Amino acid sequence: MKVLVVGCGSIGRRHAANAVALATAAVLDVSPDAARACAEATGAVPFDTLHAALAWKPDAVVVATPHRSHLEVARAAIASADVLIEKPLSHSLAGVEELLAAADTARHRAFIVCNMRFHPGPAALRQALHRVGVPLFARAHVGNYLPSMRPGRDYRELYAARRSEGGGVVLDAVHEIDYLSWLFGPVREVTCRAGKLSTLDLDVEDHALLALRHDSAVEASAELDYLRPRKSRGCEIVGTEGVLLWHSDGKNPERCSVRFFGSGASDWETIVDIPALDTARPYSDLMAAFLQEVQTPGTTVLASAHDGARVLEVALAALESARDRGAARLTSNERRAA
Repeated sequence: MKVLVVGCGSIGRRHAANAVALATAAVLDVSPDAARACAEATGAVPFDTLHAALAWKPDAVVVATPHRSHLEVARAAIASADVLIEKPLSHSLAGVEELLAAADTARHRAFIVCNMRFHPGPAALRQALHRVGVPLFARAHVGNYLPSMRPGRDYRELYAARRSEGGGVVLDAVHEIDYLSWLFGPVREVTCRAGKLSTLDLDVEDHALLALRHDSAVEASAELDYLRPRKSRGCEIVGTEGVLLWHSDGKNPERCSVRFFGSGASDWETIVDIPALDTARPYSDLMAAFLQEVQTPGTTVLASAHDGARVLEVALAALESARDRGAARLTSNERRAA
């Protein structure tokens, strides 16, 4: 199998290394020097233009460019290959329906990099969700200090810090919206309060609190921030028959635990306890799932482009709600049902 990775930034290099381990891989970047450096580091084949790279006839294409260019690259690739697009799908909804229609016409599929579906925390929540009975509400959170997120890089140069690049914690942390939707179904309504709480040199929100109402009637919240000195992530789910609690603490190493407390129990039951999680594993598992989907469709939990479009819609509606000081915003799912 042949895999092309477009975009040779830090995440593109990670995808390229994972692709090389499983298939014949090639890389492309707007900077030929960056493509060659990535190729030398990973063992991939470098290309200078998208035309030449697609003429190589890859079976699968990974789009790891800045997300303002995701749709342009994906539209070019979907005519001849299945496509895996970094999150978020884009910075706006413009062109999203056209991509989905192009995939249907070309009979190729598009997927989104939602690697938290391959993390043992959310994966265990989904597997054990039936144990809580009827889920009632959930509280998710993720926090990390932006200046520490890319060691050796000035945080002010990261796309996440710049509004013009589609940055900000809401679009950057769409993983939480995705896995909550994966657990509880589509989001019908969202409200959000978001803003810049720190003195960091940013022109985007560094903190956001989302309230989500799902089709399943589950009420969920997600708190996202760029401020936490020590990385933390997790989710608590309360149901009619018990509570599921996932917590991950730290980074390199990351301690991950998932516990269950059932009605009538006297103590917590440990489901997952990993003292030092291999944080690279969800990415490599995701690449393996993508290549499996190319060969055997419908056999993995990989997020589809349709999933990614719904998540993007929720994130953009959340930002709109924040601009309107927390006013509720309906998603298209709710508007169709009305």
